[in-house]
Amino acid sequence: MNIGITEFNRKISSIPESEPLFTRIKSRVMNLNEINDKEQRKFWSKQRETYKIPQIYLSSQELDANLKEELKKNGAKKVL
Repeated sequence: MNIGITEFNRKISSIPESEPLFTRIKSRVMNLNEINDKEQRKFWSKQRETYKIPQIYLSSQELDANLKEELKKNGAKKVL
C-alpha cells in the first residue's frame, strides 16, 4: 500500500501526545537551538540520543576500521 506525503503527514499529525511514538518523532524533528530553557533542551537532547536511528549501513572503510579496533582491543580469537 502506497500513501502520498499528504496522507502520511495527516496520519503522523493525528498521533496523540500520550503515545510514545509522538515523543520519538518530536525528539527527531524539533530544533534544539530554538529551546531557551536549558533543562528542556537537555531533556530533548537526551530523548534524541535515546531514540536516534542507528547507523546500519557502514562503508567498507568504516567496517575495516571497526574490525582493526576490535582486533587491537580483544585479539583475533575473540573477534573471529
